[in-house]
Amino acid sequence: MQTDHKSVYIITEHTKAILASRSAYYRATVLEGKHEIHSIYTPEMILDHSCILYGSTLSGRRKAIREYYGITSKIPFMIDAKKAIYMLPTSSTRRKDCAWLSFYQIDFYEQRDNRCYVQFLDGTGIYIPSSANTVDMQHKRTSQIIARLNRPSMYNTYYAAQSAKSGGSIM
Repeated sequence: MQTDHKSVYIITEHTKAILASRSAYYRATVLEGKHEIHSIYTPEMILDHSCILYGSTLSGRRKAIREYYGITSKIPFMIDAKKAIYMLPTSSTRRKDCAWLSFYQIDFYEQRDNRCYVQFLDGTGIYIPSSANTVDMQHKRTSQIIARLNRPSMYNTYYAAQSAKSGGSIM
């Protein structure tokens, strides 16, 4: 498969993960289907570009999650709700080994020695330098966000009012 190094990768429903690259030239490796796509753009640049194409920005998505749900670190967020694309970080986004996983591509994850093995729906898998507990917490956070974003609007209005009254987060 040829890679177009001039254009920024666009996250789709087939994207499984975005990993920081250890290469001197490439800055990210994208796992899509059975392919690895190497990019000269950082994972955050890829995420931001995809958010923009789907109608927002990375900082806008983060701000919405931070303000509405009270999550301040390792913020999972939506890329595109219509295509059900949600990405979750496996560690602080400031760390070079942070992997971004696509929520609906994950089949299971488990601790293996000092790393977490993540298997995707197509049977492929990767090892990431995070614990299974951390991935589990991120997976649960993302599922809570998805459930709340997909609530009928009457429940969202009620929840927003309750959150404003309490002055706290709802997670």
